[in-house]
Amino acid sequence: MVTVTAPPAAASRLPLAMPHSGSTFPLGPRWRRALLDVPAANGARPHGRWRRDTAVRCEGGAAAAGQRVLRTCKNCKRQYDPALNHPSACRFHTAHFGGETKRKFESVYTGGTMETPDSGKVFQYWHCCGSEDPFDAGCTAAPHRSYDD
Repeated sequence: MVTVTAPPAAASRLPLAMPHSGSTFPLGPRWRRALLDVPAANGARPHGRWRRDTAVRCEGGAAAAGQRVLRTCKNCKRQYDPALNHPSACRFHTAHFGGETKRKFESVYTGGTMETPDSGKVFQYWHCCGSEDPFDAGCTAAPHRSYDD
Protein backbone atom coordinates (compact mmCIF):
# COMPACT_ATOMS: atom_id res chain seq x y z
CA MET A 1 0.00 0.00 0.00
CA VAL A 2 1.59 3.27 -1.11
CA THR A 3 0.56 6.44 0.69
CA VAL A 4 1.28 9.67 -1.19
CA THR A 5 0.88 12.98 0.60
CA ALA A 6 -0.12 14.79 -2.60
CA PRO A 7 -3.38 15.22 -4.53
CA PRO A 8 -4.69 11.93 -6.02
CA ALA A 9 -4.45 13.29 -9.58
CA ALA A 10 -0.75 13.97 -9.06
CA ALA A 11 0.04 10.46 -7.81
CA SER A 12 -0.07 9.06 -11.35
CA ARG A 13 2.85 11.31 -12.37
CA LEU A 14 5.25 9.63 -9.94
CA PRO A 15 7.94 7.38 -11.44
CA LEU A 16 7.20 3.66 -11.47
CA ALA A 17 10.61 2.61 -10.15
CA MET A 18 10.46 4.30 -6.76
CA PRO A 19 11.90 2.39 -3.79
CA HIS A 20 9.26 0.46 -1.88
CA SER A 21 11.03 -0.98 1.13
CA GLY A 22 8.94 0.84 3.71
CA SER A 23 11.17 3.92 3.61
CA THR A 24 10.10 7.55 3.51
CA PHE A 25 11.98 9.89 1.23
CA PRO A 26 11.36 13.45 0.03
CA LEU A 27 10.45 14.02 -3.58
CA GLY A 28 13.09 15.88 -5.55
CA PRO A 29 12.53 19.37 -7.05
CA ARG A 30 11.85 17.96 -10.53
CA TRP A 31 8.95 15.83 -9.27
CA ARG A 32 7.70 18.65 -7.07
CA ARG A 33 7.49 20.89 -10.17
CA ALA A 34 5.75 18.12 -12.12
CA LEU A 35 3.20 17.75 -9.33
CA LEU A 36 2.51 21.50 -9.36
CA ASP A 37 1.70 21.37 -13.09
CA VAL A 38 -0.99 18.70 -12.66
CA PRO A 39 -4.57 20.00 -12.38
CA ALA A 40 -6.50 18.92 -9.30
CA ALA A 41 -9.42 16.49 -9.54
CA ASN A 42 -11.88 19.38 -9.99
CA GLY A 43 -9.78 20.91 -12.81
CA ALA A 44 -8.32 23.76 -10.72
CA ARG A 45 -4.58 24.26 -10.52
CA PRO A 46 -3.06 23.74 -7.07
CA HIS A 47 -2.01 27.00 -5.49
CA GLY A 48 0.92 27.58 -3.22
CA ARG A 49 4.06 25.52 -2.95
CA TRP A 50 4.40 21.95 -1.81
CA ARG A 51 6.01 21.66 1.57
CA ARG A 52 9.52 20.23 1.71
CA ASP A 53 8.25 17.23 3.62
CA THR A 54 6.13 15.98 0.70
CA ALA A 55 6.94 12.31 0.84
CA VAL A 56 5.95 8.86 -0.33
CA ARG A 57 5.62 6.13 2.28
CA CYS A 58 5.35 2.51 1.32
CA GLU A 59 3.60 0.43 3.92
CA GLY A 60 3.65 -3.32 3.63
CA GLY A 61 3.11 -4.88 0.26
CA ALA A 62 1.55 -8.02 -1.11
CA ALA A 63 2.40 -9.93 2.08
CA ALA A 64 0.73 -7.31 4.29
CA ALA A 65 -2.38 -7.36 2.09
CA GLY A 66 -2.71 -11.15 2.49
CA GLN A 67 -1.80 -11.88 -1.13
CA ARG A 68 0.58 -14.62 -2.28
CA VAL A 69 4.19 -13.58 -2.75
CA LEU A 70 5.71 -15.33 -5.76
CA ARG A 71 9.45 -15.69 -6.23
CA THR A 72 11.48 -16.54 -9.32
CA CYS A 73 13.59 -19.71 -9.31
CA LYS A 74 17.29 -19.42 -10.24
CA ASN A 75 17.34 -22.84 -11.88
CA CYS A 76 14.14 -23.11 -13.95
CA LYS A 77 13.34 -19.35 -14.20
CA ARG A 78 9.69 -19.97 -13.25
CA GLN A 79 7.68 -18.23 -10.56
CA TYR A 80 6.75 -20.28 -7.51
CA ASP A 81 5.05 -19.90 -4.15
CA PRO A 82 7.61 -20.50 -1.35
CA ALA A 83 4.90 -22.07 0.82
CA LEU A 84 4.35 -24.80 -1.82
CA ASN A 85 8.05 -25.56 -2.44
CA HIS A 86 9.07 -29.22 -1.96
CA PRO A 87 12.22 -31.32 -2.65
CA SER A 88 11.30 -32.18 -6.27
CA ALA A 89 9.37 -29.03 -7.28
CA CYS A 90 11.99 -27.75 -9.74
CA ARG A 91 13.13 -29.62 -12.88
CA PHE A 92 16.18 -28.26 -14.68
CA HIS A 93 19.34 -29.20 -16.60
CA THR A 94 22.75 -28.79 -14.98
CA ALA A 95 24.58 -28.11 -18.26
CA HIS A 96 23.88 -26.22 -21.47
CA PHE A 97 22.08 -27.22 -24.68
CA GLY A 98 24.60 -27.12 -27.48
CA GLY A 99 25.69 -28.80 -30.63
CA GLU A 100 28.56 -30.67 -32.17
CA THR A 101 29.05 -32.29 -35.54
CA LYS A 102 29.08 -36.07 -35.74
CA ARG A 103 32.58 -35.78 -37.12
CA LYS A 104 33.80 -34.65 -33.70
CA PHE A 105 32.95 -38.06 -32.25
CA GLU A 106 34.75 -39.90 -35.04
CA SER A 107 38.49 -40.39 -34.88
CA VAL A 108 40.83 -41.69 -37.51
CA TYR A 109 42.94 -43.07 -34.67
CA THR A 110 40.16 -45.48 -33.68
CA GLY A 111 39.39 -46.64 -37.22
CA GLY A 112 37.05 -43.85 -38.31
CA THR A 113 37.15 -42.82 -41.96
CA MET A 114 35.77 -39.27 -41.50
CA GLU A 115 33.26 -40.15 -44.24
CA THR A 116 30.25 -40.91 -42.04
CA PRO A 117 26.94 -39.91 -43.69
CA ASP A 118 25.61 -36.62 -42.28
CA SER A 119 28.96 -36.05 -40.57
CA GLY A 120 28.72 -32.30 -41.17
CA LYS A 121 25.23 -32.05 -39.67
CA VAL A 122 25.09 -30.43 -36.23
CA PHE A 123 23.98 -32.82 -33.50
CA GLN A 124 22.32 -30.82 -30.68
CA TYR A 125 21.78 -32.17 -27.17
CA TRP A 126 21.79 -31.30 -23.47
CA HIS A 127 25.38 -31.80 -22.32
CA CYS A 128 24.30 -33.03 -18.88
CA CYS A 129 22.02 -35.92 -19.88
CA GLY A 130 22.29 -36.30 -23.66
CA SER A 131 18.61 -35.56 -24.36
CA GLU A 132 18.08 -34.17 -27.87
CA ASP A 133 14.81 -32.38 -27.00
CA PRO A 134 15.48 -28.65 -26.43
CA PHE A 135 12.21 -28.37 -24.43
CA ASP A 136 12.94 -31.36 -22.17
CA ALA A 137 11.68 -30.69 -18.62
CA GLY A 138 15.07 -31.34 -17.03
CA CYS A 139 17.18 -34.20 -15.78
CA THR A 140 17.58 -32.91 -12.22
CA ALA A 141 14.85 -32.49 -9.60
CA ALA A 142 15.41 -30.22 -6.60
CA PRO A 143 13.54 -27.61 -4.57
CA HIS A 144 13.18 -24.17 -6.16
CA ARG A 145 15.95 -21.69 -5.26
CA SER A 146 15.09 -18.01 -5.16
CA TYR A 147 17.35 -15.12 -6.14
CA ASP A 148 16.57 -13.77 -2.65
CA ASP A 149 18.16 -16.78 -0.89
